[in-house]
Amino acid sequence: YELYSRTDQYTLNSARATYGYIWKESLQKEHQLTVFNFNFVRPSNITDSFQRQLDTNIVLARSIEKQFIIGSIYNFNYNSQLKQNNRRNNFYFNGNVDLSGNIPGIISGANVETGKQKTIVGVPYSQYIRLEAEFRHYYKINKNTVLASRALAGLGYAYGNSQSMPFVKAFFAGGTNDLRGFVSRSLGPGNYYAGNPAAVGYLGDQPGDMKLEFNTELRGKLFSVVKGALFIDAGNTWLVREDSLRPGGKFSSAFLSQMAVNTGVGLRFDFSILVL
Repeated sequence: YELYSRTDQYTLNSARATYGYIWKESLQKEHQLTVFNFNFVRPSNITDSFQRQLDTNIVLARSIEKQFIIGSIYNFNYNSQLKQNNRRNNFYFNGNVDLSGNIPGIISGANVETGKQKTIVGVPYSQYIRLEAEFRHYYKINKNTVLASRALAGLGYAYGNSQSMPFVKAFFAGGTNDLRGFVSRSLGPGNYYAGNPAAVGYLGDQPGDMKLEFNTELRGKLFSVVKGALFIDAGNTWLVREDSLRPGGKFSSAFLSQMAVNTGVGLRFDFSILVL
């Protein structure tokens, strides 16, 4: 349980609880089943001045909105490199299925679009299906050089009792472990841009309902634990539904032209148990 109080803006109460299992099918395969996943967030004591900010900033408003997530999560992970080998090709896969509010939503006939939004302890519960898959391929060119490629796809669909995905379950693009040429979580959705094109400044989180990302990196040893890297990243996030406040954000046949691309060079310090 967490209580965050900022007297000049708002108070935020949040509680989380999970219960589940983790088991190894083999050294390379791991399953995680979260049977019960509970996340409750409720803002209060919102000041008039802060409410005016929320009324004009949809992202800020969504970041502290009421949330009631209750569901289950399943995750499967496969990593061929967990078993020592000298193969030229190695693979990594992680798949995740996240469900919330589907059983109570079906039983109660919840439908926010027809005014039948249901609540638990006064807070509408989230109803959605969220899918995410990540695939990596490591091609060993020689003893000291590897071509590492990665593809990620994610989709979240809110329905029934919800019109949009909870902020904590949205997809974001940009940042150190993502599209490295862009500010963290600032890209998209689509070709929507929240900032001023004529000015350079910080952009807050820009949530999306779906995401595509691709990376390729050529890694080579320079000396000792120091490796060089040449990389290219591409990707973006999109919305499933039209949003009048974020024009151009919905996924369409023009998605390829909306992919952000960056390239660069860097250094990797590989200490085996930690990579910087």
